[in-house]
Parts: sequence; structure tokens; C-alpha cells
Amino acid sequence: MESVNLLVETVDGGDVRTKEDVCQILELAAIKENDLNIVTQCLYSTQNYKIDNLMLLEVDNHILETLNKGDIISFRGNKHDDAILCTKTRTYEVKEAEISNSWLLVPNLKLNQATNVEEVTERIIGRRNIKKIFTSYYEVKETKPNLTNLSTFLNSSSFNGLEYESMINPKTLYSWEKLQTELQASDHELKQALADFLIADINGYLRLVSFDVEARSLNLMLDYFGEQSWELDEVDKESTYECLKELIHEPVFNAIFEKYTQVSTKTKIDGSPLYIYDERKCCAMIARILLAASPVTEYKEFMETWTIGIPEKMQLKEEYLCGAALVTYNASKMQKEVVSCPEADLSNNIHKRLNELFQIKAKWTAEEITPYIMRFTKGTMNVNALLTKYARCSTKNGLKYYGSKHGK
Repeated sequence: MESVNLLVETVDGGDVRTKEDVCQILELAAIKENDLNIVTQCLYSTQNYKIDNLMLLEVDNHILETLNKGDIISFRGNKHDDAILCTKTRTYEVKEAEISNSWLLVPNLKLNQATNVEEVTERIIGRRNIKKIFTSYYEVKETKPNLTNLSTFLNSSSFNGLEYESMINPKTLYSWEKLQTELQASDHELKQALADFLIADINGYLRLVSFDVEARSLNLMLDYFGEQSWELDEVDKESTYECLKELIHEPVFNAIFEKYTQVSTKTKIDGSPLYIYDERKCCAMIARILLAASPVTEYKEFMETWTIGIPEKMQLKEEYLCGAALVTYNASKMQKEVVSCPEADLSNNIHKRLNELFQIKAKWTAEEITPYIMRFTKGTMNVNALLTKYARCSTKNGLKYYGSKHGK
């Protein structure tokens, strides 16, 4: 059987293998020269083979496809963080693993048929230098993005109004590029996380719009909507901004308008688009404003106040409270109450969040708890899978309820 003919050695003092040396080694090894290809390659370790700018990285099909397409993969995080590798859409943890046998990196090494030169009868001796000897490699495993610090980064420079801008430390500002560098998450996952916040691009920096600014601005926009007697799907963006531009900073207006509206099927006379307010989002925000002032309110009183606070063209529904508040029964007062419970205020860790939720209320229906755990779903790990894994199911009056896995 033909095979590549290799002799490996560490050369000291500049010694070089000759054809005679090769033949002698073959004789000692009881190998017939005729059984081998005509080219013999001798491997030499050099003084600088321990270079630090090369590493072996095991990759999965997704990373391989990314590299073959010429897309970027990058290591992200600060120097004190564990190594994290990111593609455009996925995040991987990187761990070092030992190799049982040392692996050699040899540039220009000929393999298989390349060592069989038919027209040559004399054995050819080639020199190949070992570029690096590997005793370990790095393996990757897909993991969840590390976005723990995102809220901290954004809160440090939140936009509270133009009158407060002089108080903002420029070092606390984050551009998209800076967030990419410091947060260990793929671009896609980072954009998904940012979608949970109201972000305005102000002078190239991503600024979290504070709750007070968002509440005040949305109220102004909805008041103007009511004054114009438009239908819900006839909102004129340009007219709204022109009226409110002295009261709402333009990047903030654009961010709020994008969050609370979508393009309507109707258009203006010149063909430019009209917009429709998202009834659920608007009603939910008005509810949050009321709950910020009074976190616990008697149910009937809250519903009456909530109805007054929304535009006449909107119809509120109790389900709009999901993710912002809970409707509970206070046995000591013998009354239904609306209790503030904003999803954004809970822990970003699934275990801690569920513990917090089960302390607030021991039993939840799937519909009630879904807004509070939706952010943890990914791929096949949907809401039902999360509840099966982390909670205990029980049935009462034909309804399924979920509680602490270690509770009673």
C-alpha cells in the first residue's frame, strides 16, 4: 500500500537528513523502500515553533458556514471575562481541551498522491519546518448571550430630557460598536435584547429613554391624536411631530412613534403613509403610568381611571395588563385589586425570576405567566417547555396551574 513517507526528528546543531540517512532508517525499521512513494519529507522543529498567535479551534457546521461565506466571527467581552465567540446570530462559550497526542502544524506538507512522482527514479528528500506543536485545542459550545450588564450600561446614560443632558458623563455613553465589543452576545441576540427597551439614537449613541420621558411624550402624542378626531389607522406622523417638536426631542419622538404605531393600509393624498396606533401597547403604557402612581388599586376604581386615560377611539381590555400588573383578590379587604408587577423589574435569570413570581403568587395559569417568561424562550424551548422544566403543574376545577417545583 502506498503511503506518504515522513521522517520526524528534532534537529540540533543544523544537522540535515541525507538520502543515505533515510535509507539507513528504512533498513533499521525493516521497511522496503519500494513500498513507499518516491518523496520523503523530513520534519524539522525550529527555534521559534512555540508561536503564540496561532490556536486550534474546533467549530460546528454553523461556524464553518459562517467562515466559508466570509462573514465575521469575533471574540467579545472585557479582558476579565471568560472567552466567548460570536457569529452574527449565535453565541458560544470557548473551553480549552487537551490533546492526547501532540499535533504538528507543517506548512507546504505534501500528502498522498503529491508524493508520488512517476517520472523520477531517485528518492527525493524534502525539508519541512514545523510551525507549531499543539498539545491543546479550543472547543466551542453554543450558549446563551451574556446580557447581564446591558441594563446597567443603558441606565447609566438614560435620556431624561434635553435640560439634563449637561449632567451626562460622556464616558457612560454607548454606541452600537461599543456595546458589540463589551457585551458577549451575537449581533442578532443583542438587537433582540435592545428591542425590550425604548432606545433612541442621539448623536450616534444608543440612549435609553426614561420612563418619565416616554410617559409624558406618549400622552402628548395621544392627546394630539384625540384632538384631531382621527381614526386609529389615520395617524399622520409629520403633522404630529410638527405640533410637538418643541416638546419632544426628534430622536425620542421617532423611537416612541416606531414603538407605538405601525404602517396603516391608508395613505395621505400624496401617497405617503399614514399610521395606526397599537391599541394594546398604548393601553398597557397608560396602565403602567397609573400603576406607577398607585401600585395597588381597587379593581373598579382602576378600570374607571384607565378608561378615562386612553383615547376615545381605543377599547381597553383586562388582558392588556399582562406583563404589567396582576388582578388579584384581597381576602382581608374582600375586594379585587390591580397590583403593579412590571416584567422589566424582574430578574434576568430564569431561576430567580420564577422564584420571584411564585413569591408574588403561588399558582399561575400558563396565560398569566407567559408574558413574564417569554424572553427566555429559544428554539424548541418554548413557554410550555420552560414550565415543564422549571415549574410544577397542578389542576384545579379543570384548569392547569403552575407553581414552584419545590413547593407544596
